[in-house]
Amino acid sequence: MASTTPELPTFDFSPSTLLDIAMDLVNQVQTATNDLTNRISPQNATFENALRPLADIDNEVKGKVQYLALFQAVSPSSEMRKASSAAVNMVDKAYWGVFRMPSLFDLVDAVHKDQAEEDPKGEDQKLLKRFHSMFMENGLELQGDKRDRFIGISNRLIELRVAFMENLSSDPGYVWKDQHELEGIAAETLQELPMHPSTSQRGIKLKKPNITMVLTRCHIAETRKDVFLQSQNIFPDNLEIFNEAVTLRDESARLLGFSSYAAQKSRHKMITSPRNVDQLLDELYNHLQPLAQKELETLQHLKGGDGEGYNSSTSLSLWDFDYYHDRLLREKYNTNHELIAEYFPAEITIQQMLKTFETIFSLSIAPVEVAKEQVWHSDVRVYSVRDDKSAFLGFLYLDIYPREGKYNHAANFNIYPVRV
Repeated sequence: MASTTPELPTFDFSPSTLLDIAMDLVNQVQTATNDLTNRISPQNATFENALRPLADIDNEVKGKVQYLALFQAVSPSSEMRKASSAAVNMVDKAYWGVFRMPSLFDLVDAVHKDQAEEDPKGEDQKLLKRFHSMFMENGLELQGDKRDRFIGISNRLIELRVAFMENLSSDPGYVWKDQHELEGIAAETLQELPMHPSTSQRGIKLKKPNITMVLTRCHIAETRKDVFLQSQNIFPDNLEIFNEAVTLRDESARLLGFSSYAAQKSRHKMITSPRNVDQLLDELYNHLQPLAQKELETLQHLKGGDGEGYNSSTSLSLWDFDYYHDRLLREKYNTNHELIAEYFPAEITIQQMLKTFETIFSLSIAPVEVAKEQVWHSDVRVYSVRDDKSAFLGFLYLDIYPREGKYNHAANFNIYPVRV
């Protein structure tokens, strides 16, 4: 059965408008939760009158906050990226504040205790357990100074995560090299690299495609070393953020009675505990280490053929692996990824990939004509997706090319997640 295609969202907001949208969402959440706790008491709380409205609040936040967060990763405007970070910070604090409301927890806890009588099934049971656990892990059983400390940590972790993501959109910088130091890189690729304004050096932007290009193709080990080491030290402000976040996560987990943050998070996973994680990793290591050693020796032989001569102590540095692996593919398996790529231009390849998805998943994927305000950049392509009964499923946005201010890696983001 065919369904109508909804209107595309717009992305031509000012930073202040984005913050207004976030504040409206925060007010909406606060109004809805206050209304719920005013209408329902623990004595008459049921899954239908307490949990479903809470699920609606949860869905409303998650359905909108990712739209606000998208600008942080893709907007060409630094002011919009900063506004997006502030908006996410605001909404996240309000969202997690919901799961620290004692009056709301009383409703969920009452349903949780009476579940044998009401006996929610399947997805309802999972939702009840999830919400109850979220309240418990947000410090509802903590009292006094411990509770205040836990709330302070939670809010600080939100700020750290937002700041971390904001830093990822900053300029990672360049490594500048003379042309002879870039031997092995194709001439046409070299011509595309920016030239230093006061020298004849070429600039290697420290983004994933450029880093991979140098590490796989450049014959000069010192150049590979410089690019590798500097690529491992981009966004230095995030080091302090990361260290603080790890420390605070450990402290918050211990306040809740867990032995570690890993123990807290893994208990809801299939792996269930850090001990099981360690056992799995040990098993993988024992099975894979002999194979890895064999492959390492193959690469050592290849490096030895460059004039050093092979022996068991021939060293392979971290900036050597990609280079000699690429050499191995070319020389032993006659596989040249640069040559192969020439047969797969981006636009044609994308169309063929979408056709493959159509066949495998019984979908119809069609391009959509969009106005300027309906995309965040002119590179973006939009497609509508329908099932085999022509029912609308969603929009697919493709934004595949690197640019200034954009998230510095391959990624996918929800914009308005929905249930289909």
